[in-house]
Amino acid sequence: MERLNAIDRRKFAVAGVFVALVLFVALNLFSSLTLQQARVDFTEGQLFTLSDGTRQVIREIEEPVTLRFYFSRTISDQVPAFGNYAKRVRELLENYANLSGGKLKLKVYDPKPYSEEEDEAVTFGLQGVPVDSSGEVAYFGLAASNSTDDKKSIPFFNSSREPFLEYDLTRLVYDLSHPEKKKLGVMTDLQIWGDPSRNVPGWSITDLLNQFFIVRILNTDVTTIADEIDLLFLIPPKDMSDQTLYAIDQFVLRGGRMMLFVDPVSEMTAAPGAGGRPPAMPTTARLDKLLDAWGVAFNPDIIATDQANAIQVRMGSGQGGGASVIDYLSWMHLGPVNFSRDDVVTSELRRISMASAGILSPKEGATTTFKPLIETSRRSMQMEAKEVRFMPNPQSLLEKFKAENKTLTVAARIQGKVKSIFPDGPPPVKKKGAVETPAEDGDEKKAARPHLTESAEPINVVIVADSDVLTDQMWAQRQNVFGQQVVVPTSNNADFVINVLDNMSGSNALVGLRGRGFSLKPFDRIDALQRTAELRYRSTERKLREKLNDTQRKLGELETDSGKGGAGGSVILSEEQRRTLADFRVEMVSVRQQLREVQHALRQEIEDLNTLLKVINIWAVPLVISLIALVMAIFRRWRFRRQEALT
Repeated sequence: MERLNAIDRRKFAVAGVFVALVLFVALNLFSSLTLQQARVDFTEGQLFTLSDGTRQVIREIEEPVTLRFYFSRTISDQVPAFGNYAKRVRELLENYANLSGGKLKLKVYDPKPYSEEEDEAVTFGLQGVPVDSSGEVAYFGLAASNSTDDKKSIPFFNSSREPFLEYDLTRLVYDLSHPEKKKLGVMTDLQIWGDPSRNVPGWSITDLLNQFFIVRILNTDVTTIADEIDLLFLIPPKDMSDQTLYAIDQFVLRGGRMMLFVDPVSEMTAAPGAGGRPPAMPTTARLDKLLDAWGVAFNPDIIATDQANAIQVRMGSGQGGGASVIDYLSWMHLGPVNFSRDDVVTSELRRISMASAGILSPKEGATTTFKPLIETSRRSMQMEAKEVRFMPNPQSLLEKFKAENKTLTVAARIQGKVKSIFPDGPPPVKKKGAVETPAEDGDEKKAARPHLTESAEPINVVIVADSDVLTDQMWAQRQNVFGQQVVVPTSNNADFVINVLDNMSGSNALVGLRGRGFSLKPFDRIDALQRTAELRYRSTERKLREKLNDTQRKLGELETDSGKGGAGGSVILSEEQRRTLADFRVEMVSVRQQLREVQHALRQEIEDLNTLLKVINIWAVPLVISLIALVMAIFRRWRFRRQEALT
């Protein structure tokens, strides 16, 4: 009986192995056929999971778009990190194509030198990078086209822009599926377009606006904003009627995007007042009602000053004395540390220049989200705007300055659901002492739009608390090159404006995309240990090097002094000098040996840390799994023997 049971167990074991093999093959066939697109993303930041915004853009593609991914495998041979990044780019593109239902066609090329694929890459404007001393170039970029032969490209996938990889790819797809230029409505009473009659040139920023958008100049007394306007570029006029305010309110509520410039002191644009002084009041209208409805606090009587980023100006000392250089605290050159690094519009800016900017902050209980885009340093202070409205005195600002140890927001993005500041409908129109309603525009009565009491979807508004940021004085210089006027940027002010408008000109799906982080994760703990070890050994190394240099100096002095005497140029040394010279040489050799030991110890400790990490990654996990399997096997054998003993 026992022999029969043993035979049955062997048959069952063989049958079990056979069934397991069949199930394994069947499971692989099933998964390859039905679960090819299924993925589980365990990465930090969900690097390989497409956002809802991207999925929406892909769903809304109407015309086919062809994506051509060019990647030279020679790059990964020279720089393995590029190979990992290229794998992520390709997997994202494949994911895009799989979700598009055939609307996105992906083609992958490995352009060899002097091949047709390389010629195509060059034609599309892709950037080749040298990979060796022979001059051979490689490619790592994307070219795309739609059914009407519109073309877009990413010349080279720079790893520094990896956090915005999904945004860049989705933006490219969106632009090709919506190739028409967006219409930008510009409303201001400033002479940004210049005055040809007085030979006054327009601001350089207007050239860029015309380059990227179809610009529509809006009157400052409009009572309605046409549906064709996609974006509103607003520097509020000094006198704004309730009807114009209502038009702006309704434009934003029905989904229009806006870039708004408010300014407590418009230094560069203010018209001179009496005695050549700028006017005492700000030259931009107060939009208290709108800002309050959007959950934004702005005090037009307060400016931001920043000691860490202050622009230096020349200030005359008077009485025939020379000029001195001094920090003008209300003028600022703001750098990368002052910009939001996870918003695409500011992620790659290097410098923004502002003059007497105001301060923005979220209101308590606001229904919107307030995201700072540009902030001052912590060495900042709020000051009254009157300090710079009349005759500004940089020295006086310095004397009154006291850092408040907090950052101040000078540009922010506002998003969320809001309500109209006109809950009861459009305001009445006053004409020649009479009151008429509804409003009329010229002789032709406009078709009445339904009044919106709240936004149908989250609004998207970017507010900048400075209008001087647009003036040429703050970001550009005009130079005459062979008879042509060339604009040379000195700051990224124009890049910031175009980035904001370009970002908002897409769908809400695009606006919602944010940086995801890097796929290559450093070993932060190991790096910290390395830095600690390096600091410890570098300190010892520095002392030894100082001692070595001192010993060499003394040795050189002794040899020089000894060489001054002696007939015929011979060197005569006393016994004491010879001993001292020998001691110095022994000490120098000893110090060099200690220095080598310290350097070796530094390398050894770092190598030990790396070895430990490799052991943990390579052996620890398999060892734990093996131990678990061993324990389970012992437990099963113990249970089996116990059952046999009981029977």
